[in-house]
Amino acid sequence: MNLRQGVFTILAVLASASLLPGSDLSRYREFHLGMPLPEVAKQVGIASSEAKLISSRPERIEELDWRTNRSASAATRPDSVREIRFSFYNGSLFEMMVAYDKDQTGGLTDKDMTEALSTIYGPGSTPVAKEMAFNSGYNTTVRAITQWNDSQSLLSLVGFSYGGGFGVIVSSTSNQALARRAIAESERLDRVEAPQKALDDRAKQVAEAETRDEKSRLVNKPGFRP
Repeated sequence: MNLRQGVFTILAVLASASLLPGSDLSRYREFHLGMPLPEVAKQVGIASSEAKLISSRPERIEELDWRTNRSASAATRPDSVREIRFSFYNGSLFEMMVAYDKDQTGGLTDKDMTEALSTIYGPGSTPVAKEMAFNSGYNTTVRAITQWNDSQSLLSLVGFSYGGGFGVIVSSTSNQALARRAIAESERLDRVEAPQKALDDRAKQVAEAETRDEKSRLVNKPGFRP
């Protein structure tokens, strides 16, 4: 009975902490898809300059990692989120990867988590894909448990295979596709230009070495005594 009461207490915390009016799938808590990078950074108390540049051409793709405050104990900290990775397409938020704290979701089942999110977003559906990619510090594959989608957004409840735990992925379906194509094109351009870049880097290194040698020659030649 105590365990069951604990489960529903955590579910209530999950729901109340995330509660937003309506069932807008583009929103997760105080964040929403389309937010500018500086606004997200300000919201989480991180400098915009800390965003990691993934690619700058043909479009600008950036990521910002936010780890929630870990100073409070699990008993006094109502926030169930451990960390969120925000991804931006040309400065606009297009994806959020949310990882929940395992201590605050311990004992919860797939059904429990689905019910908690359903109180916010309405009834979910069975995902078409059984697995999804998840990047929260490292790339991994996660179980797709339940999804909520409309014409513009997709929200997926996922389960981590390694070590257990749960997460949520909120993404703009159109901008996510554009970002993936942009990253693929950036990687293709890097491969095509790699040979010439290597030659240019080598030529630069040779020129810098010659400049250093000439400066040393001008200093050492007048005072050299055989």
